[in-house]
Amino acid sequence: MIAFLFTLISFMTLANPTLKWSNAIEIVEKHEFYKNNEVITKPENSWQVLFAVLYRDENMVTFKDCLFYRVPGIEPGILKLKTISIEKSCGEFIFSDGHQQWSGLKSLQFSIANDFLSLNLTNSNYQSEKWDIPFFNVYRRPVPKILSNSAEYRSPQFIFLNPHRGNAPITPQKSIALKDQTPCHNVSDTCEEKSPSICFQCEHGWFEIPNGCPQGPKFCGRSECGLKNQPACRRGMKYQRKTADYECRLDQSFAYCAKGLSVQCQGNLPYCL
Repeated sequence: MIAFLFTLISFMTLANPTLKWSNAIEIVEKHEFYKNNEVITKPENSWQVLFAVLYRDENMVTFKDCLFYRVPGIEPGILKLKTISIEKSCGEFIFSDGHQQWSGLKSLQFSIANDFLSLNLTNSNYQSEKWDIPFFNVYRRPVPKILSNSAEYRSPQFIFLNPHRGNAPITPQKSIALKDQTPCHNVSDTCEEKSPSICFQCEHGWFEIPNGCPQGPKFCGRSECGLKNQPACRRGMKYQRKTADYECRLDQSFAYCAKGLSVQCQGNLPYCL
């Protein structure tokens, strides 16, 4: 009986780590195939990146929380949260230990719409918990287009802070927004990061151009990947480079276009024509 009560109490306090997410300024790396409120059942026994949250603390320092999920299969599911540098990709840490982790999950589903995150958890004892988290600093994020590989977001003019500690008053801080087509993450053709990502400052979100690296160069603007004269869409998060002398491939094994269009290379960057 004592063990059961301990399990129940532990499960029902899961929401505590996400209180800081009300300060979110952008949701990034959202899984491109899971639909809102879909119960995640595949691929069984695999680790998946659900999404990442960029948020600022009371000192205007930006953090990035990655949320990973091991899909139930032979063993129950595991939810894992890891805080990383904002210039890093969550995919690089998918098999690393999390800073917070919860096991024994039977099912999980989540949705991100407008300015609100909802996440439903059920453990192996069929006890359920729902996280409902409003985002005060992300302004009316549009629903991603079917061919988008990064969601569209707009940066707010002011950032409202919810201090992690103490009783300091909440004060608005001016946020600088980058215009469309501005490079916000410089990654070379040899996968070398030339400068840290500042894509969270983009006025209308950002898009990535896949180049066979774990992360490709990114630019500010709305994602219209896969459409005519637009960058091709990234196919998954698997590392694609085969050799050091990588060249853009014309097949659709690592990037794809809408029906009727084909991948065309401009240097090592794939576009749809």
